[in-house]
Amino acid sequence: MIKELAEKYGKSSAQIILRWQLQAGFIAIPGSSNPDHIAENYDIFDFELSKKDMQRIRELDQHERYENW
Repeated sequence: MIKELAEKYGKSSAQIILRWQLQAGFIAIPGSSNPDHIAENYDIFDFELSKKDMQRIRELDQHERYENW
């Protein structure tokens, strides 16, 4: 579904996820040493996800944690 949205908005899957986090009010701290990826991560301010698309991504939540801190 993320790939579908990426195609719809003309962005990468990573950009869709970062944009969702930003619009949802989360603090996202993407990291990369690749200059192309850094530029791509920054290129999320020229579009906005629709309310429907925001909800579709929100519904993907499985209430599971993946971090091991």
